[in-house]
Amino acid sequence: MNYSFLYVTLNSTSEIFKFLKPHYKWALLSPLLVGMEVCAELSQPYLMSKIVNDGVLHSQYDIILPIALQMLIITIIGMIGGVLSIFAAGHVSYSFGADMRQELFERVSHYSFHNIDKLQAGSLITRITSDVYKVQSVIQSSMRLLFRSPFLFVGSVVMVLSISKTLSSVLLIILPILLGAVFIIVKKAYPIFMKIQGKTDRLNTVIQESLAGIRVVKAYTQEGKEQQRFQEANDDLIENNLKVSKLIVLLGPIMSLILNIGIAIVVFLGAKLIDAGDPIHVGEIMAITNYLTQILMSLMMAQRIIMSITEAKASMMRINEVIVTSDNQENDTQPNPSSINDDSCIRFENVYFSYNETKEEQHDNYVLKGISFAIKEGETIGIVGGTGSGKSTLAQLIMRCYKPCEGSIYLKGKPINGYASEELHQIVRLAMQNIQLFSGTIAENLRWGKPDATEEEMRKACEIAQIDDFIESLDDGYNHIIQQGGVNFSGGQKQRISLARTLIGHPEVLVLDDCLNAIDLKTEVRLNRALREIDCTKIIVSQRISTIKDADRILLLENGVIIGEGSHEELLKSNTVYQEICYSQLE
Repeated sequence: MNYSFLYVTLNSTSEIFKFLKPHYKWALLSPLLVGMEVCAELSQPYLMSKIVNDGVLHSQYDIILPIALQMLIITIIGMIGGVLSIFAAGHVSYSFGADMRQELFERVSHYSFHNIDKLQAGSLITRITSDVYKVQSVIQSSMRLLFRSPFLFVGSVVMVLSISKTLSSVLLIILPILLGAVFIIVKKAYPIFMKIQGKTDRLNTVIQESLAGIRVVKAYTQEGKEQQRFQEANDDLIENNLKVSKLIVLLGPIMSLILNIGIAIVVFLGAKLIDAGDPIHVGEIMAITNYLTQILMSLMMAQRIIMSITEAKASMMRINEVIVTSDNQENDTQPNPSSINDDSCIRFENVYFSYNETKEEQHDNYVLKGISFAIKEGETIGIVGGTGSGKSTLAQLIMRCYKPCEGSIYLKGKPINGYASEELHQIVRLAMQNIQLFSGTIAENLRWGKPDATEEEMRKACEIAQIDDFIESLDDGYNHIIQQGGVNFSGGQKQRISLARTLIGHPEVLVLDDCLNAIDLKTEVRLNRALREIDCTKIIVSQRISTIKDADRILLLENGVIIGEGSHEELLKSNTVYQEICYSQLE
């Protein structure tokens, strides 16, 4: 037995009820209203049989009008129940979807980098939008069809059994065949629905990458290649959608054929019974055929809702994965972590790190290997090395973006995982290599670093970042609009705005992860001079020797290992790798 599948299914169901709970009054009202609507529908064939048997066949025409009025009143009552049930279902489903999207977005926004890497941005977008919409849609239809179908089915079966035991035998024969057909097709459709979700992820990822890198695509005239990549992902999705559509389309005609054969048999047997003098009348045969039609309708509704639930189940399992992953975040605070007696600001002790999850994969793919060093309060440390040496990874470990596989990292003598996220990010601020500015004004972007920052604080941070002159030259200054992705600014301008956003929070530890590589050398000199005046511990990651040569100490990384440590002058005298880097940049 697949216990993991059962666990995920039960967990997904509990999550659905969690989001339904705040709207339980409307959720309970909908099936009651559906029941009222179904009762109205079930009474119609019975009343019609009375009109035929008593009014027409026995020439009691005076009872036809009263029964017709009863049918009209019951129809109106059923219509009111149907309309109100639709309204209740819509209220529950849209509220459910909004709550679930909000919950998922909040959880994803607190993800560690490892979790984002694991689930991937394109897949997360699909889960928060497309998957939630599918679950929301099935909730809306379930509020009616999930109750309407069994109510109508059971009610119709009971009515057939109560009218004629002989003719009801036909129903008992065809029902297992109908239910077996539904079961077989649903069983075949479910794995395809799971594939469709994965294909949708792939298509979204292709679109996201193509749009995000549209300038690169155009620069290399790779539009044709990207169109081909999109077409392959799109065709793959269409192929799987067609597979499941063929199964769903096949079920309808099969059910109709079986039920219509049953109706034909009922009419034939009914005629034989009347000829044989059985106490059954034409009106009752008409009622039974109507109830068989209602059974067909109920099974068609059941088929639709089962397919929807099957598809939504795949989506709900993916949504549940987001929720479960966020419950196991790696940057949660550990209770009572042990501290060390140390006056250093940051200490790495024999740290190993790999982006792989399993121990076997980690051992062969360490990005950092046995990293140990200490940084004193107020010290400036430069970290340099070739591409892929582990510089940015080391910087991100300080921010607890990732968790070391082995070893310990201490901040002010306390394990770094002993800090709450808010506390850690108040102490340590990181200016990243990949710049991300948000749509809005310059001031709004700067206040990401400090929500209550004054204009003077913004100006001071921009002065240090050497961007104040540019901002003040703009007609609307700090109210100038940054377009999506900062496309109306140069790379160097975006880097300096990002740096100002980091500085405005007055961090005790400032980590600069190669975030100044797009600025010119003249501006860099002024910027380095301004940064030296800031009273905080600084860690500067760069490939430029000019950026880190004035640091108190420099760590030289190669293949994830520290192969040199000292001042610029000391390394220049004693370390051949450092010498090669310096000479290559001076040529």
